[in-house]
Amino acid sequence: MQEKLRRNCFYPVVLINFIFVTVYEFLTPMMTDDIIYSDVVRDAGSFWGLFVQEYEHYMNHIGRSVAHILLRIFLYIGNKGVFNVAAGAVFAALSLLIYANVRSRKKYDVRVYLLILMMLWMFEPTISNSVLWMTGACNYLFTAGIIFAFITLFKGAYDKGEEKSNLFAAGMFFLGILSGWCNENSSGGVIFMILLLMCLKWLKTGDFSGTRLWMVTGLLGNIIGFVIMLASPGNFSRAEGAEEAHTGLLAIMARFLKITLNIKENYLLLLLVLVVILIAICYRSGGGRKFVVASENIFIFAAMFLATDYALIAVPDSQLRTYYCASLFLMTAIAEGFGWILNRGFSEDIVQIIGTSLAVVLSIIFVFTYIDEGANLARIKREFDERDEYLSEMAKSGETDVEAPMLRPLWESRYSMAYESDISEDPMNWINLSYAVHNGLDCVVGVERDGWTGY
Repeated sequence: MQEKLRRNCFYPVVLINFIFVTVYEFLTPMMTDDIIYSDVVRDAGSFWGLFVQEYEHYMNHIGRSVAHILLRIFLYIGNKGVFNVAAGAVFAALSLLIYANVRSRKKYDVRVYLLILMMLWMFEPTISNSVLWMTGACNYLFTAGIIFAFITLFKGAYDKGEEKSNLFAAGMFFLGILSGWCNENSSGGVIFMILLLMCLKWLKTGDFSGTRLWMVTGLLGNIIGFVIMLASPGNFSRAEGAEEAHTGLLAIMARFLKITLNIKENYLLLLLVLVVILIAICYRSGGGRKFVVASENIFIFAAMFLATDYALIAVPDSQLRTYYCASLFLMTAIAEGFGWILNRGFSEDIVQIIGTSLAVVLSIIFVFTYIDEGANLARIKREFDERDEYLSEMAKSGETDVEAPMLRPLWESRYSMAYESDISEDPMNWINLSYAVHNGLDCVVGVERDGWTGY
């Protein structure tokens, strides 16, 4: 494909990706923590009051201040449409940042970019939690954007062996603070990457002559942000309240097993694809040092994937969405290998046909999936909106104990966490309580939607 044709295809694909995710953001209602934090933000009094609230949150709950101040700002604006567009832009930017970290790409490499998009949309198991839910997006999507912005600048300069200005070094320091202050295992993965790259530089030169000022400032910035996040007094109170079935070495082994099983259940297919790619590169490169050189970028991001995942062994329990940034590292490694096979290693027509067909066929499957799941999201949002309006009307009419319908079980979608966030028949369930407090009611009780005649 000629460069002009690739360019004419590339930018529309980027735009379509932005539109697709933004539409899904508009079809996703505010849920659980979104509602709780929106009530808190209402009491801030002013924009600067958000930072006072975040300080209290840092002292009493958790140290992810960068993510949570973003959430507070979006909630303070009071128009979810602003968040929806911003999240769509960040998702599109993140896909381009992953693409920028692929060394073995052509200019305007549509095939590589389409593969990245298909992995982000179809093979990321936490997309409903980490991208399409406001609180989750601020904690994972937006922070992943910050992290990949730092990685892209750092690795770009590292790969070229460039000496940069003092202004660039200062910028890496401040961006490093933000990157280190995102979330625990992902920010730790960035520090791991910097140390790994600096060690590789030392192994290649035999001394520290390859170390640049911007590398040091970037590392220091990340460490400072990371330490500030971990030093939150709220982290220690949360850790003390966590319960585990085992203690000591058995607890560590249990955590290791849980992480391994999570990887097996959710990322095994991507890992197997990566293994096949590495085997293909090994055969074509001739093995040995040539294989190591050809696969260096793949191994770096694969190591970051494993390090970021297994860093979770430090905490008693973790949600699957905490694996989000690690999965992006794995996807970057796969995209690098895919690019090497198509653009450097194999020029045979059959390989080019398979590569192009794979990108196109997956895209067609995704379009049908997107339409089907989009219809489910629209139905779910309609039910949420009807119920929210009903609860508001009941509160205005003076009701205190209210029954409200749960979601119909027919529309569950991997692109919505609505069913995880639905009310239940238990009025003391924390989700029911949050709806009650939000609407000024004493209690909310969930009932089956079939047969409901309240509206």
